[in-house]
Amino acid sequence: MITKQSLRIFLSTVFFSFFIFLSCDDDNEINDATNPNFSNLITSISSAPGLEFIFEGTISDDNGIENININYDNWYVDKNITFDEPLKEYNLNYKFLVPEEEEPNSSHTIKISATDIAGNITTYDVIVSLDYDTTLPQVAFISPISGSSNTVGDLVELNIAFSDNKVLDSIIVKTESLDYEVKLKMPDNTLNYNFTDSVEIPLTGISGAIEFTATGIDKTGNTTTVYSTILVGEKDEIFNMYAVGTSTWYEWDPSKATEMWKNPDNNDWFVLEFYYTMGNGVKFIGQLDWEPNNWGTDPNDSSKIINSQDSGTIEFPEEGYYHVEFNPYTLEYTYEKMEVDVDVKENMYLMGNGFAGYDLDWNPADAIPMEKDSNGNPYVFTINVEITEDTSLKFIGQTDGWSPFDCGFEVGGETILPVNYIKCKTGDGSQDLKFKNQAGTYTITFDYFLLRATIHQYN
Repeated sequence: MITKQSLRIFLSTVFFSFFIFLSCDDDNEINDATNPNFSNLITSISSAPGLEFIFEGTISDDNGIENININYDNWYVDKNITFDEPLKEYNLNYKFLVPEEEEPNSSHTIKISATDIAGNITTYDVIVSLDYDTTLPQVAFISPISGSSNTVGDLVELNIAFSDNKVLDSIIVKTESLDYEVKLKMPDNTLNYNFTDSVEIPLTGISGAIEFTATGIDKTGNTTTVYSTILVGEKDEIFNMYAVGTSTWYEWDPSKATEMWKNPDNNDWFVLEFYYTMGNGVKFIGQLDWEPNNWGTDPNDSSKIINSQDSGTIEFPEEGYYHVEFNPYTLEYTYEKMEVDVDVKENMYLMGNGFAGYDLDWNPADAIPMEKDSNGNPYVFTINVEITEDTSLKFIGQTDGWSPFDCGFEVGGETILPVNYIKCKTGDGSQDLKFKNQAGTYTITFDYFLLRATIHQYN
């Protein structure tokens, strides 16, 4: 027989056991309502096609991180980082390469998710903008030109062009040889900057090569440094200069190159006026031969002039007459297209006497007709003619008298052949050239716009 006391004990035992059972079952469940935490996560990244970038940040969770996922379907990214043992903290450092074919300046949203052992999820959007500047600044020496010559006491003119496609941050110009350095911070949003200054070469203690460096730095830190080296020593005076090339009258024959003349305002500059045909460039030589001085364009940079047998031709924008000036000391040249201000002439004649096979003796009616230029320049006439032991010549544009076109020479009189690009002069009373004891066959070429004439022995 069960007593009331025994029943109370039995029921108490059952309830206690049930309570223990429930308590043990609750121990297997995690009561966690806190999501994983991201700290120091960079959510805005600047990159560019073909560049690597890094996801960085710290992920933490008191109960443990079970999984991290990085996802962007457009780039086929679905990276899962799963831990065998949940971590309470994880330092994310994941590299990724932007596809080469991706569009520059486009924007992309990559999702990063962290899941803890309770199933709580935190997701962040990381915006990747492909606007990172990978383009180097452009830096170019306008002067001094590398390879140019200077003497002690000269002022070296610095003219340097800096530019950047985004923002130019700062520039540095220096030469250790002259203890010269300038650093400049650019104003905000600077794209282009032209640096100018002058540096004096001391009268003593400096000779040989002096190297100037110019550095451009953009906002991203991209850096470009270029160099220009000048030579300091005694000035090697250059007295003669000639132009040679397909656009000159004797093309690539250096022995008959076109003579240039010195600028009367600055003897360092030589002048040439000539008719240029497209693709038929010229070079400058310091003698009627290819060596030693042979100036032309740098094969690696056609904007620069070098003195080398490997130099290239100097070309011009379009066909026509040009006024060109060249400084062999600074390796600079300038050009300006000339406006033709004379009417086209259909005929041109030799005037004078002493031409073999002709009865000409200063009578316009007997003037010897010249031929139009075979290269198609309407302002040039030419003729092959035999000169006797005593010959004089001028040019006229008609055979019915001396006017309207009567052209002689600025400096006439007895002359030794050959005559190289001599300056002519129009008008009544202009001087003639006289040749004594130089008989032979010669080619005479005359440009009635430039008023220049050349006489070379006919080959």
